[in-house]
Amino acid sequence: MTSSVQQPSRRIASNLLWTPQGLVRHPLLTLGPDGRVLWAESCPEPDRLAATEFYAGLLVPGFPADYRAAFGGMRTAAAPLSELLPQVVTSGGVLVVISGLDYESLRLTPQSQIRKI
Repeated sequence: MTSSVQQPSRRIASNLLWTPQGLVRHPLLTLGPDGRVLWAESCPEPDRLAATEFYAGLLVPGFPADYRAAFGGMRTAAAPLSELLPQVVTSGGVLVVISGLDYESLRLTPQSQIRKI
């Protein structure tokens, strides 16, 4: 017997979302069972939504699968994220969150970290 039970989607919220068109503030992403972003919207109060995970920082979909090496290269380049991310992001990559940013200049700091979602 086969089951057609759909895996539940994940909802992820953060401070910012990077897109090729620009930054989205207060993003709320709905992820499919395979981790792909199905839907993105802005939600200023995600803590009021049940079953929503919150990650402080900048969500970046499409990061290279070897995200730690790519992040290391970004640290070395020491340029604003607005210049680095268009060069790094690819279609079919993974969703990451980058935390510990200088939000005013949108640059990495010595405290910046990356985490795969």
